[in-house]
Amino acid sequence: MPGRGWHSLRRKFASDLMDQPLKVLCALGGWKTAKTVLECYQRPDEGQLRKALEARRRSHA
Repeated sequence: MPGRGWHSLRRKFASDLMDQPLKVLCALGGWKTAKTVLECYQRPDEGQLRKALEARRRSHA
């Protein structure tokens, strides 16, 4: 897509696969360390945050 840099694509990839085990994500994305993924690439979105809070509410009910 024009105007998108390499890092924005990697950021989307890492965020889209956030529910996968970190080792699997690192292997798929070619990251050598999980620290890089966690600090630079994964960004929770509003939908993921709402889903996590809803799951928490159900487990405490």
